[in-house]
Amino acid sequence: MYAALVAQDDFARGVRLAVNHSGDSDSTGSIAGQILGIQLGVEAIAVQWLEALELREVIEQVAEDLAVGVEGMEDAWERYPGY
Repeated sequence: MYAALVAQDDFARGVRLAVNHSGDSDSTGSIAGQILGIQLGVEAIAVQWLEALELREVIEQVAEDLAVGVEGMEDAWERYPGY
């Protein structure tokens, strides 16, 4: 939370701050990235970070489905078998 608040509108700064400490860096980086991502949107993430992201299309589809909801989605059961 601290890293996301201190970073203000700088996604990269917030994530770097969150992962460069002696604690549970991967978790704090993930949480800071999620908070900053919600606040700033995907536009705030560096293009080179997005290009290197494994399974980017899947992640974007899941995020869109979460934002919109699966109600009325014809292929919801195929995409999310446990739904």
